[in-house]
Amino acid sequence: MKKARRWARVLRFVPFVRMIAIGNALGYGNCREESDIDLVIVTAPQRLWTARLLAVALLRLFRQRPGEHDRDALCPSFFLTTEAMGLEGLQLNEGRGHEALPRDPYLLRWTTQLTVLVDRTGTYDAFWHANERWVRWWFPSAHPRGSHPRLNARTRVPDAIARCAEGTLGGRFGSRVERWARRFQWRRLPHIIQALANLDSRVVVTDDVLKLHVDDRRAGYRAAWIERLERYAR
Repeated sequence: MKKARRWARVLRFVPFVRMIAIGNALGYGNCREESDIDLVIVTAPQRLWTARLLAVALLRLFRQRPGEHDRDALCPSFFLTTEAMGLEGLQLNEGRGHEALPRDPYLLRWTTQLTVLVDRTGTYDAFWHANERWVRWWFPSAHPRGSHPRLNARTRVPDAIARCAEGTLGGRFGSRVERWARRFQWRRLPHIIQALANLDSRVVVTDDVLKLHVDDRRAGYRAAWIERLERYAR
């Protein structure tokens, strides 16, 4: 967690970043010794590919990505823009025969358990508002976590630098950079990601969502969960 917070301070320099959070195992405090630090990054609209390019370049420069670092590697594998923070559409399509149960219990729980490290312009509140309806349908007592004062990597200097860079990368020039960044990164994505892109909700590649989880275990978690419920009911 200390490393995640330290790197959130660095990634806060990246233009167009609006929120940085930790998801998965470390996000809900159940990580193992070999777990990665899974980062969820929310960006400004129409600048997702630019923000990802700069964030990944920083991590590669210091060899912090999975496969480049032996322990506590940083894995920025989920990017959203502020216009696509509602995650209900990313649920599993399964659920036949169990309509009374959540289609995607893992994503449902994941949405409530993000650990927020950077929150600019009230982005987390907007994230919660975008997901509150479908989350509270199953979890009526769910509430937003927000960013804890001891974890929030807040500092004025990176924000000022980021705003200055955003001004430079705004307008038509920024749009051209965004299109180039998209083409550049698409060509360098692993072939397996390109093959699976947008076939289902495991790998999503659009201008508003980048979800690059080839090894998506949600279906297995759901099956195991239903099996336990049925065993308990017997």
